[in-house]
Amino acid sequence: MKLTDDIVRAIQKSIEDSFESVSDFARFANVSANTVTRYLNRETQSIKEDTWKKLYPLIKNFLPKKTSSHHKPLELSSDEKILVDAFKDLPADVQRQKLMEILELARKVNKKKAQAQEEAK
Repeated sequence: MKLTDDIVRAIQKSIEDSFESVSDFARFANVSANTVTRYLNRETQSIKEDTWKKLYPLIKNFLPKKTSSHHKPLELSSDEKILVDAFKDLPADVQRQKLMEILELARKVNKKKAQAQEEAK
């Protein structure tokens, strides 16, 4: 993951708003304080994937929201957010398998809905 200005600002804001210190933030994220300090000082250009997975939940609310000019931002329910976060933690092969299972389940549900609507007519 490339270390961007937005990520550095999000780490700073998260620490300022929610933690006592860089050390407190690092301890909560289960990352070394030295690593967080290197990010804040831009002494590195990237974040390792496993470190990003630990930092992202703490800084995601401080990252800029990506919106396009013609689309309303996607709003997820809390259950949907939980599913997305859990899905991201799965290995790629398991993600693919679960995605196929969910798509098949959705097809079955939609088919039953369509049949019920036909019978109601």
